[in-house]
Amino acid sequence: MQLYEVTAEEYAQAGFYAHVYNTPEFSELNKAKTNGLHYILIKDNKTRFSIVLGEKGDSMCSPFSAPYGGFNMKTPQRIAYMDEAAALLKDWGKSHDKKIKITLQPSVYDDTQLSKWANVMFRNGRLTNIDLNYHFDLSRFPHYEDFIDRSARKNLHKAMAENFVISHLDSSNADDISRAYGVISINRKEHGYPLRMSLQNVADTVKIIDADFFVVSHNGTDVAAAQVFKVTEDVAQVIYWGDLRQYASLRTMNFLAYKVFEYYYQKGFRILDIGPSTEDGVPNNGLCDFKEAIGCSVTQKLFFEL
Repeated sequence: MQLYEVTAEEYAQAGFYAHVYNTPEFSELNKAKTNGLHYILIKDNKTRFSIVLGEKGDSMCSPFSAPYGGFNMKTPQRIAYMDEAAALLKDWGKSHDKKIKITLQPSVYDDTQLSKWANVMFRNGRLTNIDLNYHFDLSRFPHYEDFIDRSARKNLHKAMAENFVISHLDSSNADDISRAYGVISINRKEHGYPLRMSLQNVADTVKIIDADFFVVSHNGTDVAAAQVFKVTEDVAQVIYWGDLRQYASLRTMNFLAYKVFEYYYQKGFRILDIGPSTEDGVPNNGLCDFKEAIGCSVTQKLFFEL
């Protein structure tokens, strides 16, 4: 196989992406966050792999402005081809005097292929971090109350007795986006969590990514919200969700989580990715406990350097 650096248009013509964050549209939207984009095809008699990298400092990064990146493959590939692709990319990075940094999707997305990639990356480079990433298996939703934590079940019953109303907003409407974002922004400030996307970032991104926004109101006041992206055909990802601190005792998050799970179950999705509860590998114990209590499972999100 050989490695070719190509244009965004040539990369797009290959036409296969592991997830929305590897598309040229998303990459070009976030190009200003890098010192340059590099679109790569790896091929023999056909294109077997592609990847987009953003240049940052002494590294070429995949992702450069997203939760994860990695290689694209049109069909599952043999591990020998995967090894060769990683070695070619590593050599290309060296020729530019750059490290290659790759964050894989959580293994729940495709356990077989991602397990192979983890082995390939480990042997061709080094593991630099492990995040704990939570997800909800939507096939379990019909029996939700049977397996969630006892305290979560009690909290859900309390929340269901409240006068909560959940609204699915219009992701093409600027006022609706702002409405959900406003609640999330307050939540992040109250908890001291970073809010990495500005309102304009969100508005621009949902023009190219299929998104859902939800708001929970209580007696006419918005008290919780969620922003969710559809990242593959069968996986949706919570980008942000949260409630207002003064209403937390009403168990707004238990209500919101249940309703969001219900929505994506009814839409036929396989997994709802809730995201990591670690920062640089260090767990936020409260977040881990909450996500496990409401029925989420955990898998690893692996970071590599080639």
